[in-house]
Amino acid sequence: MFFVDTIEVAGLGNRSYLAGGRLAAVAVDPPRDIDQVIAAAARRGVRISHVVETHLHNDYVTGGLELARVTGAAYLVPADARVAFERVPVDDGDRTEIDADDGLVLRAVATPGHTPHHTSYVLEEHGTAVAVFTGGSLLIGTVGRPDLVEPRLTERLARAQ
Repeated sequence: MFFVDTIEVAGLGNRSYLAGGRLAAVAVDPPRDIDQVIAAAARRGVRISHVVETHLHNDYVTGGLELARVTGAAYLVPADARVAFERVPVDDGDRTEIDADDGLVLRAVATPGHTPHHTSYVLEEHGTAVAVFTGGSLLIGTVGRPDLVEPRLTERLARAQ
């Protein structure tokens, strides 16, 4: 059995998620205040085994690196994201086991548009898609802005989206 908890980031309009099974969970796009995510995991009685980012750039300050360090979780970041820290690079189609006992796997899907490296993640339970985390790409009533990275990329990103 899987769960998905939404973690609201007050005042920013961002959402983070904790998703998992009975033993382990993944934190998706964690907020700067990682205490919220740690508390959510404690309420569920699960270990945060993975932290994933859909994208990295200046419209969102993440707590992902800190959360991974504090919990010992693997830190998954899109492979094409230019970063200067240790992380597990993720490419389109990569699959990551989250909770083997509950058959939970996270599958990466390249979704460029909001950023060139934007990646969404599909949560699968025993091979069936049960949730998708779209980050800054697909929003309520709109899509993520493609003009925040580099002006010369705006048209290409808008078409990709």
